[in-house]
Amino acid sequence: MHSMSKKYRRWLITAGAIMGVTLLAGCSGAAGAGDSAAPDGEAVAFPNGDIRLVIPYSAGGPTDVTARALAPCLGDTLDTNVIAENITGGSGSVGLQDMISKPADGQTVALVSPGMVALSPIANGLDYSREDVSSVGVVSYSPMVLVVGEDSPYSSGEEFFAAAEKAPATLTVGVSGASTPQAIELQRLADEYGIEVTAVPFDGSSGAITALLGGHIDSVFVNDQEDVVQRIDSGDFTALAVSSPKRQAHLPETPTLVELGYDDLTLAVTIYALAAPAGTPDDVVATLSDALQECLTNPETVRAIGENYIPAEYQTGEEFDGFLSDAEKVYTRILGS
Repeated sequence: MHSMSKKYRRWLITAGAIMGVTLLAGCSGAAGAGDSAAPDGEAVAFPNGDIRLVIPYSAGGPTDVTARALAPCLGDTLDTNVIAENITGGSGSVGLQDMISKPADGQTVALVSPGMVALSPIANGLDYSREDVSSVGVVSYSPMVLVVGEDSPYSSGEEFFAAAEKAPATLTVGVSGASTPQAIELQRLADEYGIEVTAVPFDGSSGAITALLGGHIDSVFVNDQEDVVQRIDSGDFTALAVSSPKRQAHLPETPTLVELGYDDLTLAVTIYALAAPAGTPDDVVATLSDALQECLTNPETVRAIGENYIPAEYQTGEEFDGFLSDAEKVYTRILGS
């Protein structure tokens, strides 16, 4: 895969040369890897100083953990400082809009998800879309897991959903934002299956987890992440269901929502990807992608993110764009926009 990305970069350079005034002039002036054309035609090295990595959710949640695991390796690989910064609000949209507003030079990037890029604009009528983002590559994948606390009267998904059916809208479920895939799935649970719960949005999953531990909500529908799995293993949480089409290998006793009879509820997954503003030069995107791919084989980075959540094969920005396109179609249909 690494050699393929180098071949792609060489293709870009060749294409840029062909588009020159003459072939000779184009070849002599083609930018090298990691360079982009300045307005006056001179090559500008990338990176050109510190890179800012926007984290669109609060500290302590899965987005934050993933980004901060990635930042040091990206900095080492690109030979610069990668400074991670939390910018919260709007189910990730505030941080994403901050990144989009910056120059398209690769010096500002963000960790994004399909919910943030494809769902929030549709659900909230925001003035950006996935076309405002240059996708670099996929960092990690995880489904959602529905969990309850150790004192919960519900020990299985069947019991939880039966109680919700019997007493509509009385059971509370914490989610990491009102316009997130898991929040929409709970809406679909009511609309399509007649099971109504009350979604309680938080600004990131850490607040939802804290509320569950404090007994303030009945459950959370949260990313399958290391700290949640640790609490399941310790008995602090009981896992009732996962949103993946198949069971997770590290949660073999936890059924899927599909197994529980909710055949279409497979959209609540988080795919984290690195992205830059639309219009970022192709060679800069390729340099970032190469660095990301290298970091996803770095043992320390893999341990920090969690090897259960890193795709076995590197997935490019083009592949992530495919995920975004599919998600956009589904959410447009669901929300009737």
